[in-house]
Amino acid sequence: MRDPLPIAEKEAQKAEIFTQLEQQREVLDRLRAWHRWDESRRTSPGKYLLSYVYSTRPPCPSRKELVDLATFFFPPRSKLMVTICDYGTAGRHEEISVPLGQIEQYLTGKPGWVALRWIHVPVGLGWLQSSIEDVFLNINPTPEHRPFVHTKGGLGFSIEVLNIRDRQYLQDQLDIFNLLSRFSLLGHDLTEISWKDYNSNFLGNAAWRAFHMSGGSGFWDTVHSDLPRQLGEGTQSSFFDSDITVNPPAARLEEQLLSQHPRYKGTLLVRNTLRLSYRPDGFILTLSPPMGVHHLHTSMLDDATLPPAVHDSLSNYSALQAIRQELAWLTSLGSPEVFMKRFMVWIITELIVSPHGFRSGNTPEIRDAYRPIARDLKSRRPLDLKHLGTVDLVRKYVTCLDEISQIHDICHQHLRFLSKLMLDCEDIERYAADREESLEYEEEESSTDRVSFATGFLQETYDQLPLISKDLRSSLDVIFQLKTIEQNELAILAESNNKAILAFTIVTIIFLPLSFFSGYFGMNLQGVVNTERTERYFWAVCGTATVCVVSATIIFGFKDRLYRWLWTSRMQYPGSGVEPDY
Repeated sequence: MRDPLPIAEKEAQKAEIFTQLEQQREVLDRLRAWHRWDESRRTSPGKYLLSYVYSTRPPCPSRKELVDLATFFFPPRSKLMVTICDYGTAGRHEEISVPLGQIEQYLTGKPGWVALRWIHVPVGLGWLQSSIEDVFLNINPTPEHRPFVHTKGGLGFSIEVLNIRDRQYLQDQLDIFNLLSRFSLLGHDLTEISWKDYNSNFLGNAAWRAFHMSGGSGFWDTVHSDLPRQLGEGTQSSFFDSDITVNPPAARLEEQLLSQHPRYKGTLLVRNTLRLSYRPDGFILTLSPPMGVHHLHTSMLDDATLPPAVHDSLSNYSALQAIRQELAWLTSLGSPEVFMKRFMVWIITELIVSPHGFRSGNTPEIRDAYRPIARDLKSRRPLDLKHLGTVDLVRKYVTCLDEISQIHDICHQHLRFLSKLMLDCEDIERYAADREESLEYEEEESSTDRVSFATGFLQETYDQLPLISKDLRSSLDVIFQLKTIEQNELAILAESNNKAILAFTIVTIIFLPLSFFSGYFGMNLQGVVNTERTERYFWAVCGTATVCVVSATIIFGFKDRLYRWLWTSRMQYPGSGVEPDY
């Protein structure tokens, strides 16, 4: 078993990672500055020309710097480390990490003392994940097995997992993906790095799937799955089937009211899908992109800024690592089939309730965090109505209601799944009892206990969220009613003002013709007084000035359209003359 790192060594590693993160963000800031200049030259020709005159064009980072930047935030697939945990009799437990390219040899067999081998691959939804799972299931197919019946999962499940990510880190990933993925030569370099040291059979399977399923096997095609789905993007998988289609990432992150809570400040609640497959010969395979924080605690705000791959290796952040360290006791109970299914139940129930604060107890659960947020919105109602901030306030109400609704829907899906999983757990225990296997769990929980606990936790969240939502909707209705009353009062005031304006309009209509004729017949039509200039000179000067003023006004008013029309040819890559050669 891999010994946990001493606290001093962990802190040294974190300090080193933070240093590297700051260095890469400095490169990213220069890339953003260059991109802003590149965009401004297309919409503002004046700024584009002045940047050359005054040498204000920001330098683009070098090719090597951009490669390092991309591989820091999106580790190449060849550098991904697969975690392999072996569980045997008498509580024996060993854990190793190997590169993804060498995974195939660990899928074919295991040592004799190993009752169960759990392999976790940090790869998200897509053709690469599908290829790994296909290789895993077809290496040693066993027709005789007892799959989960009531959940209809067969030999695999897809679980929607909520986790906490640092907002700034995730925005950095989005910017890097959107800015660098358009550089073709840079993508070629990254692709070569990504596919080094892979097994030839695995590469052949992956290339076939890439061609038939997505049409691309480049670096950016494979690392796209590292980006989690935002809360408002909906579910991309069911519990049994996964949609491996790739949707383009958003340019900006959505606003979440949850981040207004002091314990969740600067974070983002996101979705990730974990795929769980198993073979009856004692193999379990889990696949998911590197996830954020599953366990809520006081240091979450500081440590959430670490890369997700670091979270996956620490038990106080990652549910997966906590499971690896806690489940050695399961190895001595029951037959391999019963043991494997109980192990899977533990993984499912641990992840399906995340993020949670069971281990710390000093950070409010998500359902509890929305209560002070709702109170804050209600307390702002009189102030914002008085200072004409109603639109912003209503937008916050709607955002909060959407978040609660989406979390509530996820809880509903999880509860339906757990109700069916409970039936399967009861079948497992009956099957073990029929074979007279020992089910003395002592102080540990049985499979049905785990499912009951997870169901109770989610049911509490499922019941409380509608109450908060109902309170917000009632408060929102009050805002609309107050604004309606205010609009009625303004309408009455406007009616009296309209009557006064009508009187002024009548007077203007009467005297406007008189003013026109008196002004016209009062003009001197025999030239400009006290000068030798003629009327032709007057119209030449005044007419030219009028045309210039009107033209300048039109150009200023429609400058955006004129810029787009004049600079259309310069908005296409390549050929602009300023894009880097990568």
